Amino acid sequence: MRAQLIEPSLSYVLSTPVSEHIFDSDVVVLQEAELQLGLDFLNTMSPDLCLWADDSISTPLFTLSHRLSIPIILINAKIQQLRGRRWLWRKTIARQTLRPVSYAFVENTEETGHLRKLGLPARNIEVLGPLLCGAVAPGCDDAERDRIGEILAGRPVWFAHCVPMQEIRIVLKAFLQAQRKAHRMLLIFDLAEPTNESDFLKLCDEFDLVTHARAAEGEPEQRTQVFLTDDDSDTGLWYRLASLSYMGGSFSVGDVPNPMIAAALGSAVVHGPKIEKFQHAYARLSETGATQSLKDEGDLSQRVAAMMEPDQCADMAATGWQVVSEGAVATDRLVELALQKLGFGDLHL
Repeated sequence: MRAQLIEPSLSYVLSTPVSEHIFDSDVVVLQEAELQLGLDFLNTMSPDLCLWADDSISTPLFTLSHRLSIPIILINAKIQQLRGRRWLWRKTIARQTLRPVSYAFVENTEETGHLRKLGLPARNIEVLGPLLCGAVAPGCDDAERDRIGEILAGRPVWFAHCVPMQEIRIVLKAFLQAQRKAHRMLLIFDLAEPTNESDFLKLCDEFDLVTHARAAEGEPEQRTQVFLTDDDSDTGLWYRLASLSYMGGSFSVGDVPNPMIAAALGSAVVHGPKIEKFQHAYARLSETGATQSLKDEGDLSQRVAAMMEPDQCADMAATGWQVVSEGAVATDRLVELALQKLGFGDLHL
């Protein structure tokens, strides 16, 4: 995505081995046992470059790139596990296996040695550290952000992102509970399904909440308690305004937003136990204390007000930003090299 921001004419396709944790319909599943499917995929797509991010090159699918003369950049290459396959360590076979590899990014100097023994020149190997998941944060209108920020000056802001029908009542009740300690709090509410708007408004009316909407009022007012978003186009704006964001779906369906986006835009993250989607991103943020995991729905009501304390949110947000930034250098370097290999720009190693 970063490469495409730099060069809009670029197109890409993602493929992965079969997994129960694939949520993106645009990802192509290629199983090792179905080589013909892989061959058909490559013939159809006719890619100019392959970024190979698997742990090993000792797979049948890897050999397809060799057969079709597709140049490869290895990412997070881990070659030492091939030691158990003695036939591959024969010099001629090793060199043939690595022939499509034009460059390799490795995590440490030990991996450099393994690749050199397989015949890859040292000039085509770079120690970059691990390539970690990050985020391409959505933008927003800076003038509008400043204007709404002035309207909300001094008010704690909580953003509930992509909330499914099953969780609307849960989030609104948690907001009412949190308001007892922070009575000026604003809840920015984003529905996972716009068709649930009428049910949402009925509940807001039932709870006697002053509710405004992006589609009608445009911006929250001083008296607004709950503000309903319009669509995903302003997600970057709401994350920037909110000191705390709840990841919708984490108490029910598990189809949750990418927490790295919230972290990249300075918002602390809170979520329930069901985070199958983006689970590795949640784990990385959790390890550093950048997110707060809640066991049950009651925790949301009890903890939000305490978590909205300025110091706690600021500490979590700062930690989250550090996590997001960890992989930025590696990603930028990979983007630079990929664009160079594809003939874009005047980049030199």
